[in-house]
Amino acid sequence: METGERKRAESSEDAVVYGPGSYVIGEDILPGEYAVFTEDTSEQNAYSTCTITLYKDDTDARRIGTFQFQHHGLISLYKGQHLVITKGYAVEADRAGITPGTTGMYKAGRDMEPGTYRITPLTSGSGYYALYNDVRYYYDYIDEYAALFEPVTVNIANGQYLELFDAGSIERVPD
Repeated sequence: METGERKRAESSEDAVVYGPGSYVIGEDILPGEYAVFTEDTSEQNAYSTCTITLYKDDTDARRIGTFQFQHHGLISLYKGQHLVITKGYAVEADRAGITPGTTGMYKAGRDMEPGTYRITPLTSGSGYYALYNDVRYYYDYIDEYAALFEPVTVNIANGQYLELFDAGSIERVPD
């Protein structure tokens, strides 16, 4: 197993960036929540994605899943798991400097304010939104999911995660 490239980020607080490669959690990378970014984070390239595969342990016998994110995603990593980054890079979520946008994943209370939001689709039926209470990527943690055919109003609680794909806009609705 070859360990991936690790380098210092030019972003906030000297965050370490983990490039494409293989990482055993607790040995090569600390456990915790990570943001996984595509190389093109401009939101102008809808086809730019990051791809990771997560295994239960370093034997690769029990794959949790392969995940692909447009712009960026969030994932919780636990000691003993094996992470393979195929495209993109990972950085500790608390140091990633994530700002709200129309695609990607955001944690209410850290990356965006909790509250009520109106999400408008880019085009009818082209995108979706999902709410999670954890980013372990087991289906038990999804709270809500819907395709975006028309504008929707969504309540996002502190600590919940919002994933957006091909949203045209997102705006906070005053309380």
